[in-house]
Amino acid sequence: MKHLLAIPAMIGAVLAFSLAGCGKDSMSSKGGSLRLSIRAMSGSLPKTASPQAQQVTITSAKVVLGEIEIENSSEDSMDFKSNTPLVVNLDLSGAPTNLGTVSIPYGTYEELEYEITKLTPQDTAVYNANPDLQGYSLSIRGYVDGDTNAVFTFKSAIEVEQEQEFSPPLGINDNSPQVVLMISIDTRMWFSDGAGTYLDPRDPQNQQAIEWNLRASINAYQDNDNDGDDDNDADDDDGGTDDDDD
Repeated sequence: MKHLLAIPAMIGAVLAFSLAGCGKDSMSSKGGSLRLSIRAMSGSLPKTASPQAQQVTITSAKVVLGEIEIENSSEDSMDFKSNTPLVVNLDLSGAPTNLGTVSIPYGTYEELEYEITKLTPQDTAVYNANPDLQGYSLSIRGYVDGDTNAVFTFKSAIEVEQEQEFSPPLGINDNSPQVVLMISIDTRMWFSDGAGTYLDPRDPQNQQAIEWNLRASINAYQDNDNDGDDDNDADDDDGGTDDDDD
């Protein structure tokens, strides 16, 4: 799939985490920082993946991130949660886009939970500022067959909640005070039928299949070196994702 460069920009609220949960806080009083980024994977798929059709060109893609929560390994300690929706204009060049950096106490964290969610009137300012996403979680624009007149706008109201466990657990401490977590969305598989041809986004009959691809395209991992790849992936292979949609 070919991509045109989209300007990296985050539209909506600045990422902000608050303490959530109750009970004794067993984390160290020392603190580090956690940066959350998002990356739209682009370019050619690896040889091990199904061939990607070349007939769809994406010119812009917006996604709504809902609740984001980082869970501490101790039952008695506080978790960190962001409840304000973020509307992200994906950078289709494949470069990571920084969503925000927050202070976080030293401790051991075992899981990242995140949502793709639709905008509702209850989202007030973010809802009003994004009329093209009101009632939707994704909006994708582009054209097909290399014809810039054969344009499409594909919108979806899918809601995806995923849990990404860290194995081993994520440690924020004196040795690793700064951590980067990456949410990766593989746009290359959105309109592929998995057999070398494409799902025409203009055809309503393809809506469900494309939405299935959208769900399967989302992943998250640690990326402290900020190269866009999973720090724990020895092969640094960008192909495919293994996450499940809850």
